[in-house]
Amino acid sequence: MRRLTTAIAGIGIVWASVIAVSGVGRTPGFGQLSGEAAIAKAELILQHLQSGNAAALVPLFDAKMLAALTEEKLTAVWPGALEQFGSFKSVTERREGQVRDRQTVELVLAFERETIVMRAVFDADGKVGGLVFRPLSGAVLPPAKK
Repeated sequence: MRRLTTAIAGIGIVWASVIAVSGVGRTPGFGQLSGEAAIAKAELILQHLQSGNAAALVPLFDAKMLAALTEEKLTAVWPGALEQFGSFKSVTERREGQVRDRQTVELVLAFERETIVMRAVFDADGKVGGLVFRPLSGAVLPPAKK
């Protein structure tokens, strides 16, 4: 997990700080997108990361995310994951719910050697206000019901 953490350390830090800042004194923004739309947006983020198209992420991110992340950092995320975990197999689960009064989607990503969670957090306007990658044990939403 060290290399992935190194490649995306800025993303994890941004997620924590954006949640802390944007969650203070605001009306909860949960539910601005339908569950299906939030999952589709998280999958779109994943597709752009996989294709190396960081520029396509710009319209999806809120101002704080854009200020904190460069295209260079975003472009390095997917190659770093492949190097560390091996070939990507599939998204094995999609979870949607509320974390700290924010709509959150977790995609469970199965790689050749590891399974990780990509978490996208949406602000009240449906913009991405947080993006983090964690080991599967770091998931915060309960498993989806089958």
